[in-house]
Amino acid sequence: MKPALSEMLPLFPVVLLLSVGCNRGTKAPADEAPAHFEERDGLLLVPERSPLREHLVVEEIHSKPVRHELTLPASIEADPTKIAKISLPFAGRIAKLHVRLGDRIEQGAPLFMFDSSEWVAAQSEYIKARSAERQAERNFQRQKDLHAHGIVAAKELEQAETEREIVRNDLSGAAARLRLLGIGPSDVGKPLVIRSPIAGRIVELTTAPGQYQNDASTPVMTVADLSAVWVAASVPEKDIRYVRLGEEALVALNAYPGEQFEGHVEHIGEVLTAETRAVKVRIALDNTAGRFKPGMFARATLRGGEVHELLAPTSALVLRGERTFLYVEKAPWQFERRLADIGERIGDRTCILAGLSEGERIITSGTVLLP
Repeated sequence: MKPALSEMLPLFPVVLLLSVGCNRGTKAPADEAPAHFEERDGLLLVPERSPLREHLVVEEIHSKPVRHELTLPASIEADPTKIAKISLPFAGRIAKLHVRLGDRIEQGAPLFMFDSSEWVAAQSEYIKARSAERQAERNFQRQKDLHAHGIVAAKELEQAETEREIVRNDLSGAAARLRLLGIGPSDVGKPLVIRSPIAGRIVELTTAPGQYQNDASTPVMTVADLSAVWVAASVPEKDIRYVRLGEEALVALNAYPGEQFEGHVEHIGEVLTAETRAVKVRIALDNTAGRFKPGMFARATLRGGEVHELLAPTSALVLRGERTFLYVEKAPWQFERRLADIGERIGDRTCILAGLSEGERIITSGTVLLP
C-alpha cells in the first residue's frame, strides 16, 4: 500500500538540501596565486603578475668622484738621512770628549779626541811614504839631468822613473787611509779628532773620557737632526691606490690630545710587507719647535685626491656568508645574481670595486625578498 502524499511532504526539504550540497561540491576551484619568481638558466625571473614587482626598485649605476680619507695608526720616526751613528775607526781609547748629551752642533764640529796604536801606524805609514816619494823624485831628476849630459844610459833613467811611480802609488794609498779616518795630510802628527758628519743634536752618548772601546762596530754616540721628522703609517694593500705623493695629511698625537698637525706625504714605500700586506707611508712634519719625539704614537689621516668610483646603494648588497652579491638586470624583470667585491662605505652607498660595470642596472631595494 503506497504512502499518502501528505506523509511524503516532510522529506522534500531534506532531499533539496542534499541536492544543494552536492552542487556546491562540484563547483570549479578558484585560480592559483601567481609565483613570486622563477629561476631559469641561471637567471631570476619575476613574472608579470608577481607581487614582487611592487617592491623591487631597479637603478642604473654610474661612477662618481669620491674623496677618500684614511685614518691609520702611526708613530714618529727620525729621518734616517739625518741620523749619524758615530763609531770608532778602530779599537782605541777616548782621550777627550768635546760634546755632552743634548748639545746642538754644526757639521764638522769636533766630537771627541781618540788615541790608538793603529792611528800611530797610519801616520807612520804616511810619513814614510811621503819621505820615499820625495827621495824618488830627487833621484829621478838627478838621473834625468845625467842622461841629458850623456853620463847615464836611458835604462837607468827609466828605472828611476819606475821607482818614482811605485812610491807615488804608496803615498796615495797612505793618504787614502787617512781620508777614511776623516782627516787630511795636514793633521798628521796631531791627535786624532773625530768630527760630526752632519749638523744636529747629540741624542745618544754611551762613552766617557778615558774609556777604551774594543768593538769598532758599536756606536759611541748618535747625532740627529730632528728639525723635521717623519710620521710612519702602514696603508693596507686595498687602500694604496688612494694615496698620492705630496697629499695633505693631518696628524694627531697621544702626547697632545685635542691638537692636529699638518704635514704632507713625503714617501710611499716600494715594497709590500708580507706579514701585514701593507705599504709604509711617511709624512713629513716640521719639528722646529722640538715637540715631536721619535717613538711617539700618532694617528694619521690621509686626505686623498678625488677618484671616480662605482657607488651602489648599500641596500642593493646581498650577503651570503662571507660573500656579497648584486642582482644585475639582464633583461626587463630578468636578473643575474653576481658576486661583487666591495670597498669603503660612503654614507648610504658602497664602493663596488669589481663585479659591476658603468651603466649597468641593479636591484637597489627589495633584495631581502629574493633568494
